[in-house]
Amino acid sequence: MLPGLGRGGTEKHVRDLAAGIDRMKFSPCVISTAGGGPMAKEFAALDIPVHLLEYKGIRLKPGPGPSLLREARAFFRSFAQILRTRDVRILHAYLPAANVLGMIAATICRTPVKIVSKRALCRYKEGHPVYSFFENLANLAADAVLVNSRAVAEDVRRTERFCGRKIFLVYNGIEAPEVPPGAGSPSPPADLGLPPDAPLVTYVANLREDKAHLCLVEAAREVVSAVPAARFLLVGREGSEAAAVRERIRELDLEPNVFVTGPRGDIPAILAASRLAAHPGEQEGLSNAILEAMAAGLPVVASRAGGNPETVLDGETGILFPPGDAAALAAAIRSLLEDPARGERLGGAGLDRVRQRFSISRMVEQVERTYMELFERRPLSCRT
Repeated sequence: MLPGLGRGGTEKHVRDLAAGIDRMKFSPCVISTAGGGPMAKEFAALDIPVHLLEYKGIRLKPGPGPSLLREARAFFRSFAQILRTRDVRILHAYLPAANVLGMIAATICRTPVKIVSKRALCRYKEGHPVYSFFENLANLAADAVLVNSRAVAEDVRRTERFCGRKIFLVYNGIEAPEVPPGAGSPSPPADLGLPPDAPLVTYVANLREDKAHLCLVEAAREVVSAVPAARFLLVGREGSEAAAVRERIRELDLEPNVFVTGPRGDIPAILAASRLAAHPGEQEGLSNAILEAMAAGLPVVASRAGGNPETVLDGETGILFPPGDAAALAAAIRSLLEDPARGERLGGAGLDRVRQRFSISRMVEQVERTYMELFERRPLSCRT
């Protein structure tokens, strides 16, 4: 269950899980609480049923239209019909809104196994006690809390209630190629208009405050002063920080070197043409974008935040820097641009690490094992 079907890391994770799960044991379907999106076609191509709901949220200002109570009743009536018609035995919710809505509906329908997922640090709840209340309520209703890193597990234990022994750790998975892609060798996609031999630094992340794009822009100024040929690509959906990022690029006269591309469907081609990947985000649970960069054979320069140190081994598969430290980020990027051989060594080690620790098959196997363990704990009357 997801709060939407945009092309984000969590949605891709759910796609990979649903595609790889054992169909002899499980019959997956996807429920979106906020209508469709680009990932709907990918689920359909995998013959995975998709059910679209429309949750409008709570209106804080009075206005025309149905009452909140009437909207809520209609939503949960539709939701319950899906759960009962499909005879759902395990409801696995992802992201805060789906966690809360899913646990309410699954409790009403007496779904045997209820799972919430925590995939990022809980900073978004600071100063918002209502968020904490509803997420704690979801934890209380859930049979398990799945986390994707030790950092998230520790954060959940520290900031949330009713988790205790419910926490299960399953790392994200990524498909790594059998043959190393040769990072930095192909030319970037032609429509980007970049010089074919420019050393390219890529950051794949939606433009939100917690992704710290402004930190990378500040670092880019220092890097470009030392390596004028360097180019930076900021790839991802427009978000709350898009205008501020573009404005700062203009203020620093970095428009010839730093490009905001918006969302793209050719990220593998961009990564293959890149020299390294930068990831300054400050609230990462376990970044799929980092795993994708490592699977492309790229060294990764990442903040020492959240689950990043669990994927990027400092000095072995990339370089870690203190969150928000633009000077340290710039120094790390510059060191790899000026020593391509070192970057290749780190990138190769990162590819090996992804193959060994973060494969899709390993992730799917661990989730299946968790599902079966939770299902078998239920009384027989709840399983039949």
